[in-house]
Amino acid sequence: MAKTRTLVLNRRQTGALISPARLEIMEALDALAPASARDLAARLGRPPGAVYHHVRRLEQAGLIAEVDTRRGPRRPETLYAPVADRLAVAAGASRGGDRQALQTLSAVLRQAGRDVEAGFARGPALLRGRFYGAQLSSALTLREVKRVIRLLEEIEATLRHATRAPRGRADDIYRWTTVFVPLGRKRP
Repeated sequence: MAKTRTLVLNRRQTGALISPARLEIMEALDALAPASARDLAARLGRPPGAVYHHVRRLEQAGLIAEVDTRRGPRRPETLYAPVADRLAVAAGASRGGDRQALQTLSAVLRQAGRDVEAGFARGPALLRGRFYGAQLSSALTLREVKRVIRLLEEIEATLRHATRAPRGRADDIYRWTTVFVPLGRKRP
């Protein structure tokens, strides 16, 4: 199966991604692909059976695909990879679709909250000079909106490239979560 750059999620796919465990598996698979359920379980520190269940659900939803097999410790292992480099939600397509997109984005943001908590739990010495957080509201023209989106895409491309580049064992993993949304003419 040829990998596409961006997959705009349908309702079934957004429903599959409401699970935080599946979001983590997708992210780990993005970094490890191709990988088996056993590889993903080891990376995430989860039981292989639980990971395999979620991998099957992601495959059924069309978010990942079997790309190869290899000899495993007891039997052949299936290797999986994401079907796209990037997942996107189509906001504004329908009310039902918007509800599911909102649920998926809410799951992503809950995961981001857990990530921030985990980062802070490591202590201030590890955060100093290595943490950034912000929330801003600005009145923007359409031209400025397009510029912001281009800059966000540039950051995303930089991070995706770094994810795929071979790294030393001492490198820390960073998470970047962003939402850029129009609020209307008045600030809430």
